[in-house]
Amino acid sequence: MDPFCKICNAPAIKHGEATLRQKFHARYLKCVECGFISVEDPNWLAEAYTEPINRSDTGYVWRNLWCRDKVCSLIEASRLNGDGVFLDYAAGYGMFVRLMRDCGYDFRWLDPYCQNLFSRGFEAPVPLAGEFEAVTAFEVLEHLPDPLQEIKKIVALTPVFIFSTTLLPEPAPQPGNWWYYGLEHGQHVAFYTRKSLEFLANQFGCRLTTNDTDFHVISRKEISFEAPAGEHVPRWKFWRQRPQLSAKPKRESLMMRDHDTIAKQMLENSSTELNSKSCLEKKGEE
Repeated sequence: MDPFCKICNAPAIKHGEATLRQKFHARYLKCVECGFISVEDPNWLAEAYTEPINRSDTGYVWRNLWCRDKVCSLIEASRLNGDGVFLDYAAGYGMFVRLMRDCGYDFRWLDPYCQNLFSRGFEAPVPLAGEFEAVTAFEVLEHLPDPLQEIKKIVALTPVFIFSTTLLPEPAPQPGNWWYYGLEHGQHVAFYTRKSLEFLANQFGCRLTTNDTDFHVISRKEISFEAPAGEHVPRWKFWRQRPQLSAKPKRESLMMRDHDTIAKQMLENSSTELNSKSCLEKKGEE
């Protein structure tokens, strides 16, 4: 059977081959219509995800700080409700959730494959219920073997989907000639063009806003770029330049409130455990 694009269902042709993790043969297919590139039958993913955050991801901390700045500026400069509840999808260790809560935004963590280290106590309820003000997913789409189905789940949760993934250069490089293919870890299996993201947005009745490099929004409602004080923020300036947040935070941090909440829960849990232990000891003495 001839392969078809996982985004637009147009024919896909062989783009190149490579060896992943020094032992797995990978065949890359490129869509003739939207330019999306996928890896055919990535049967090594179970091994690749024995380390959910791979060791070569040295940009993990920097990227979370960068995403915090971008998303804070987007919320401040748009009509998004800063008092709403937000979800970080495939949130990894929870660093971004913690950073956004420190900036005063109620972000929640969700990741079935990774341990929550930094935002414990602020997990999203499972199964997910209700609509989130926005859902974020940073460096996630390139990991999806079936992106259409996963994004369908995400846009059902929110009118605004904010995400990062590095778009393919033009012309599309061969495997081995672009770092983002990630041959050393084998976790990246999907690579996007602007045209493929536009197709995704249209598929779900949304519009795409992008910096044409690595930061994108798919939304069902218009994203306004009016600054809080009424000063217009030109689209080119917001998307092309890294936004600078004011030195003084505009919202009260949730850091200490969250600390108090978690500390109280820990004390209550400890008290319950002590009471249970005491009851067991008394029963043992009888």
